[in-house]
Amino acid sequence: MAMPFLRYAPLGREVQFFPLDKEVITLGRSRECDIRLEDPNVSRRHCQVRKMEGGYVLEDLQSKNGTYVNGSPVQRWVLSDGDLIILGEQKLAFKLEK
Repeated sequence: MAMPFLRYAPLGREVQFFPLDKEVITLGRSRECDIRLEDPNVSRRHCQVRKMEGGYVLEDLQSKNGTYVNGSPVQRWVLSDGDLIILGEQKLAFKLEK
């Protein structure tokens, strides 16, 4: 089975792929985060993707500007292939396989 991943295409920069290869992946501005996003509108520890039985769950970590999936604000969201995660000005796509 292929490893699910987040596809990140920052404006004017090369597309990056982040495999979801740990139980919990944190996203934010902090150097301690697994996926670091340099955006003043992203909190230091903004959100996390947690592997659950049968899938992956996105959880907001009380971020200042919120976490959005497909344009709607979420606290907790069960991810589906193609979901668009928006943190500040940054967009990442959840993909089950390439």
